Amino acid sequence: MEALFFVDLSAIFNLLSVRILQKRAMGTAMYIQAAWLAVFPTIIMPYTDAWGLPLVSFYLLCYFAVRKSDLHSLIRVAAATGFGISVMLTYFIKPSSIIPVIAIVIMEALMALDRHKSIKPQHWFVALAMMLFMCESAYYTYQYVNTRVENQTYIQVDKSRAIPAIHFMAMGVYGQGGYSWWQAVEMTFLPTKQQKTDYSVMMLKKRLKKLGPTGYLKFLVKKQRNNTADGTFGWLKEGHFFLENQKPNNKGITNKLKNFIYLYGRHIADFRFAAQLWWVTLLAIIALGFGPRWSVIQILRLSIVGGFMFLLLFEGGRSRYLIQYLPCFLLLSILSFERVVVNVKRLTGWYEVKVDEAAAADKSS
Repeated sequence: MEALFFVDLSAIFNLLSVRILQKRAMGTAMYIQAAWLAVFPTIIMPYTDAWGLPLVSFYLLCYFAVRKSDLHSLIRVAAATGFGISVMLTYFIKPSSIIPVIAIVIMEALMALDRHKSIKPQHWFVALAMMLFMCESAYYTYQYVNTRVENQTYIQVDKSRAIPAIHFMAMGVYGQGGYSWWQAVEMTFLPTKQQKTDYSVMMLKKRLKKLGPTGYLKFLVKKQRNNTADGTFGWLKEGHFFLENQKPNNKGITNKLKNFIYLYGRHIADFRFAAQLWWVTLLAIIALGFGPRWSVIQILRLSIVGGFMFLLLFEGGRSRYLIQYLPCFLLLSILSFERVVVNVKRLTGWYEVKVDEAAAADKSS
C-alpha cells in the first residue's frame, strides 16, 4: 500500500506544479494524470522507483514555487528549503533521479548568463538568498541522513564489498544493455573494491573493442529503443512476482481487476494494449509540442534527455528504468498540450493547402 500512497502523492504534487505554472492547464493535467494512474499497476509492488516518484515531483514543485515571483516570500523560502531537503533524500533513495536537478542548474546558469545585464540588483539578492536556503537545507539534510546511515546497527554493512559505478557501465554494454546475472555474480567472488573496478574496466574495454564505433552506435540505438518501447514499464516481464502463478476468477470487482494485471489474467493483453496506447499518446504529445522556448519546457526536455543519456551509459535496456523520470514526462506533456493543438492545426492546414495545390495542378495539366 505504501507504493500506492507514494504514487498518488506524486500525482498530487504534479497537479500543484501545474497549478503554479499554468492554471488553465489543470483540466488537461487531471485527464493525463488519471490516465497514467489507470495503467500503472506498479502501485501494488514495493519498488524504489515508485517510492522516489513523490520526491522528484516534490522538488520540481518546490523549484517552480521558488521561481514564481508573485508568491509570498515565506512560501518561496519554505519551497527553497523543501527543495534542498527533497533533493538530498532523493540522492539517498535513488541517486539517478536527481538528473532533473542537473538540468535545472544548467538552464538557470544559461539564463543568468543570457540576462545578467538586464537583471536588477534586488533580483540578484533574492536569487542568492533562495540559493542559500536551498544549499543549507541540502547540506544539513545530507549530514543528518548520512550520520544516521553510518551509525545504524540494524543492518551490518561491509563497505569493502561495495560495487563500483563502473560495474553498471560494464553491464550496460552487454546483451540488451540491462542487468547481467553473470557479471553480478562475478562481483560476489572478487573480495576488494579495486578488484571489482579492474574487472569491470576490463570487461567494458573488451566489449567496446568488440563492438567498434559503428557497432556501438547501433547498439545504443537498439538500447534506446528498449529503454522507451514498453508502455507497461516491464510489468510481469522480469523478476519474481507474488502473482505469477495465480489465476483469478471473474467473481467480484477485485478479481475482475486482477484479470487485467495478473500474468494469467484473462484480460492481460487488453491491459498491455491500453498501457501501450497511453504511452504512445504521451510521447506523441511531447513530440508534437515543438516550438515554445519557455524555460520550464526546456528544463523538462533537458531532464528527459539527461535521463536517456544516463540509461545509455549505465545499466538500462528496460523501460522500467524510465519510471523515475515520469514526473518530467507527465509535466512536459501537460504544459505542451496547448502547443500541440496549435501545431496539429497548422500541419493539417498545410497538408490541405498542398492537396488543393496538387489537385489544381492536375486539372491545369
